Amino acid sequence: MLLEKIPLGKTLEIIVEREDYRYRLVSKVEDTNDRRVCVTAIASNGRFFHFEPQDRITLIYRSSEVMWMWDHVESGLAKLDGYPVHYFQIKDKGRTFNRRNAYRVNLFEEVLFGYYLDPDTGLCYSDVPLVPEHTGMTNEEVDNWLFEASKKHKVKGMIKDVSETGVGIYCDAEFGINDSIFFDIPSAYGNLSVQALIVRKNKVDSRSNRYDFYYGCVLTQSDRRLTRYIFEMQREFLKKQKASEGR
Repeated sequence: MLLEKIPLGKTLEIIVEREDYRYRLVSKVEDTNDRRVCVTAIASNGRFFHFEPQDRITLIYRSSEVMWMWDHVESGLAKLDGYPVHYFQIKDKGRTFNRRNAYRVNLFEEVLFGYYLDPDTGLCYSDVPLVPEHTGMTNEEVDNWLFEASKKHKVKGMIKDVSETGVGIYCDAEFGINDSIFFDIPSAYGNLSVQALIVRKNKVDSRSNRYDFYYGCVLTQSDRRLTRYIFEMQREFLKKQKASEGR
């Protein structure tokens, strides 16, 4: 697929592999040509995401039911019509990508879900929120705000299932859409630290589940070993399934 055929305003997914972690970012397409695409500058808590030279960056775009992938792209921060944008330079025409290759496996592991709470908005974050700008707070008020914002909250829950890109969890605590949380996924490699953005929320029937809510989450940061662990669990499941069918 040619980059210039992506309509402006469409969502582009950016996967960043850096050292031991894997980040998933999303942004809107602002400008594009046959070798370069610009997206709305990616920022969190008022800070632009900084791409490093050693990052392995992959772009993913959904066209109808087909996923397109461009691997090993180069990135940078620039301005378009006076506004900041991130740009990505591709090296080839890309290839189709099947999201189903990101296998989902059941875990049913009980864990602790953590979050930081914004004292003003009540929103949950996977990192300590930044002090709001231009609030007119005194130094003492800023110190008090940071003290409250840096408190780490934890609640009990269960990981239902996980894939390379998402996770389903149960919890009694009521979160909102776009809240972010952090937790560890138990694995054969030890605990794998992840951060997740809540994108779906369902009230659970208390007669069939011990928890009050089910949340569908997108993984925004994960340990790179998670993909290998998921594939190994999937392989073991298929092996047991074949053995069972062969009886």
